[in-house]
Amino acid sequence: MVKSHQSSEQQLRQWMGYTDILASSFLILMLVTVVSSLNNATNQKPPLIKLTEAQSFRFETGSYKLSQEFKNRLNRVTTNMVSDITKYRIDTIEVIGHTDGQPSPGISNLDIRLQNQFEKGGELIDGLLTGSNVDLGLLRALSVAAFLREKLKHKEVVMPTILAYSASSLIDSNGKYQPADPSPQSQRRRIEIRFTRNQDLK
Repeated sequence: MVKSHQSSEQQLRQWMGYTDILASSFLILMLVTVVSSLNNATNQKPPLIKLTEAQSFRFETGSYKLSQEFKNRLNRVTTNMVSDITKYRIDTIEVIGHTDGQPSPGISNLDIRLQNQFEKGGELIDGLLTGSNVDLGLLRALSVAAFLREKLKHKEVVMPTILAYSASSLIDSNGKYQPADPSPQSQRRRIEIRFTRNQDLK
């Protein structure tokens, strides 16, 4: 009876050892899975949003003002952006204005008037004059950026920094450096919205 009792205790200890090993292995596997999932989510690339004329995101020739149709469509885009901002932990949104190669003649007053714009905030003030497609691309990007800023501040999301840039007519619709010729090219006229995480660069 003593031997039988000792044998049972040994078997019990062996099984307890096996279950401890299995439990530890399971916890390690779960930890690896969670870390891997978090790593994949962090390294996923956020979408690039293109607002093209083919989608009815149109500016009047030489204008930087957003039409009501443009605003309505952009409002829907803004609503969809909220989940991406959270999912990819976005802290910076870059808005880039692209034009075609048609000359934009005139005398720019942006160096003087844009200071008033930043003091005023909101939609771009009237009377801003462009002297090139660089100016025009920037003003269009600023118009979209101001709209996004106004809409996103009312959403349940950590407010990202929104920056505006101009690519003028230097980048084609495939994202390649290819200066445009002076002819009208609707596929080049667009706004691109890029999501970035600047904290990853620090």
